[in-house]
Amino acid sequence: MKIAIVTMMVKPKKCEENFVYMKQRIEEAKKAQADMIVFGQNAISGYLLSEDWMDDAWCRYVDSFNEQLIAMSDDIAIVWGNIRYRNKRRFNAAFFAYQGNTHMRVKKNETTEYVDDAMYFEESDINSAIEFKDMVFALNFGKELQLADMNINLDAHPYDMDEESTYHGNIIYANVCGAQNSGKQVKVMEGGSYIYRNHELVYQAAYFTDTMDIVDIHDTKDIPKEKHILDALLMGIKSFDASVFPSSMPWVVGLSGGLDSSVTAALLTMALGNKRIYGYNMPTGYNSTKTIDNAEKEATALKIAYHKGSIQKMVDDMKDQFMESFGFDVNGMPSLVQENLQARIRGFVLNGISSMLGGVVVNNANMVEASLGYCTLYGDSIGALSLIGDLDKVTLFEIAHEINARMGKEVVPENLLPKFKDGEMIWDMMPSAELKDAQKDPMKWFYHDALLNKIRLGATKASLLLEYRKKTLQNELGEWMQYYQIDTEETFLQDLDWLLSTMKRNAFKRLQLPPCITLHAKTITGRISTQGGYGKDDEGMLKKIMKIS
Repeated sequence: MKIAIVTMMVKPKKCEENFVYMKQRIEEAKKAQADMIVFGQNAISGYLLSEDWMDDAWCRYVDSFNEQLIAMSDDIAIVWGNIRYRNKRRFNAAFFAYQGNTHMRVKKNETTEYVDDAMYFEESDINSAIEFKDMVFALNFGKELQLADMNINLDAHPYDMDEESTYHGNIIYANVCGAQNSGKQVKVMEGGSYIYRNHELVYQAAYFTDTMDIVDIHDTKDIPKEKHILDALLMGIKSFDASVFPSSMPWVVGLSGGLDSSVTAALLTMALGNKRIYGYNMPTGYNSTKTIDNAEKEATALKIAYHKGSIQKMVDDMKDQFMESFGFDVNGMPSLVQENLQARIRGFVLNGISSMLGGVVVNNANMVEASLGYCTLYGDSIGALSLIGDLDKVTLFEIAHEINARMGKEVVPENLLPKFKDGEMIWDMMPSAELKDAQKDPMKWFYHDALLNKIRLGATKASLLLEYRKKTLQNELGEWMQYYQIDTEETFLQDLDWLLSTMKRNAFKRLQLPPCITLHAKTITGRISTQGGYGKDDEGMLKKIMKIS
């Protein structure tokens, strides 16, 4: 049996465009004499549409495409995902149509950090075995399995860095690709459709790629390379840009010469080409010649538009005018206020430039900075999209190396990446915001990255203390605890208190950050509470935890 399996880049809410694409693929499959063609979940409309699902008129419109697809099933079986709308009731369904006959399976509602199906869809037990070409098929969603010769599973599954690929049963699995967003989380559907039969991977589509392949379920095709974080980011950028900014507007990046902005500029250029990317370096007296040179060299390597303009006079003038106009001592501005002033002026300049160009600003913050509030509201926290806000610094080191390898030259400056020799971590340039003299980031790289990932996955102060008491934390991170000299109980607790209190104190900032490409199912920037952390009443409990044997 020949199956046309489609990994489709679904365009959210672009029903007509998606239908035209599906119609074209169906015609191609018919010409190739395929017996069946399979599309992914919510192929007509997209899946992560939140309150749009409450629009009754629009849901009727989405449902209308089902009859058009059924009419095309005269000499090929067609399987697709779409909603069924009847009398103000919405069902998220999988359809099988052949020669005018249809079968339907309704999806069970999910509740995750970014999905709450029960708000929009009803459930139903509608389900029946499908006899086709002397085989029994069953319709499913995700990784469900039923008793059948072959399961046909439709999905809109995003890439998750924490997840390992697993295969079970006899299954034709059709996933979609492209970016879809739920609130501030921009999810990248990973594609990678596959056929698994008799304990063997018969076929797998490339990840993050819109494609259709004709597969004989009795044969084995070449299996493509594994998925990579960089490919997920590039598809997320391309798809978000096409969906939200279809006019191909410019993207403006504050190119400081540090790692985060360097990676962001490279990602934008790789995804969208160099003609639409504009880099701006905005130094003050605190910026080193090394970072200024880094910015210029990267812009040259990427062949993007670039301009350097000092903001020192703007900072000085604003400082003086602010202090004088509002009754403060001209010489009494605290250091932190001066640092934030620089960041906010940069944000003002970038927003002004983007308005002049008719474009948008990209956000440069990484996950560690976002978690700890190491950013300035209305300064470096601005932007239409955060590309790396779900990635820790260590992951960015890896991505920087991969970018340079793929581009065949030094794009992200190598002097920003740590090197290791004889157990020592060596920096040519330690990470710094460069907002005051001799400033270094307060984060303990590698160690805090790992701790924050534990917290992202659900670890609490109590559970981390238990891990420490049982020495599982030391077994995992002891090398870094020694390196940063936090390997005693006292220093460990002091650092943990600083990390958690800083996170909680700055939770209100995370609520105001831009939409973010999220490559984890569980994120620190997901559902956020700004309410207090451990207080006096908890101290006794925490001390008791430390005494548990």
